[in-house]
Amino acid sequence: MKRIWIVILTAVLIAACEGKPKNPVAEYGDAMINSYQKGKQAGEIGNLAAVKDALRTYHAANDKYPQSLEDIKPLIGSDIDFTKYDYNPEDGSLRLKNR
Repeated sequence: MKRIWIVILTAVLIAACEGKPKNPVAEYGDAMINSYQKGKQAGEIGNLAAVKDALRTYHAANDKYPQSLEDIKPLIGSDIDFTKYDYNPEDGSLRLKNR
């Protein structure tokens, strides 16, 4: 009976040790990187909304869409990296580029 308990206890301890050892520093670093990436993505989505609003404003004032996103820079009031967006001047469609 004593041997059975020793075998069971040994099996439980081995099963518990099979998991990946935790590294608090690596886990913290991963969490920080994930938070940074989510914040960056949220900023790009917010900028997308601002650019779309500026396109609508330009279209309302000029009855056409601008040939380039650079044409709406004065309407935005901040520096936005337009290389992150796909823009179609024919219909004013705008979306984030796939990475």
